[in-house]
Amino acid sequence: MPNKLLAASCLALTCLTANATLLEASFDPDARYSIVSMTGDAAERTVITQRVGLSGTSYSARQIDCTNRTVRFLGSGTSLEDLKSAVADKESTPIFKGSLARAISEEACGETSGPDTVVSSTVTSGTEPAVEAQ
Repeated sequence: MPNKLLAASCLALTCLTANATLLEASFDPDARYSIVSMTGDAAERTVITQRVGLSGTSYSARQIDCTNRTVRFLGSGTSLEDLKSAVADKESTPIFKGSLARAISEEACGETSGPDTVVSSTVTSGTEPAVEAQ
């Protein structure tokens, strides 16, 4: 089921304009993280993120449970297409302060950002989301 949701999210991203939310994480200052897609309800919110850094661009998908404050990693790849065949973790784990999962869950669950993250929004268009510098 998560792979079907993930595939649908990836397809939507390649066809539509993306509304990307930038996350600047203090633990990785040379990279820019962006939420490019959020689908599902608070118990099973699928979030696709983009990382642009010195090593290039990559995408990751996570399933966030806003109620129980857990995250399940659904996979990663160098393109949105790669996410369709990613292998998901079997179990969810707690969301820890200072982690990327925490920064993502704060935005995905509508929580207040703490001092570890800075959140801003930008609108981009094209077949794959772009990330702008702050």
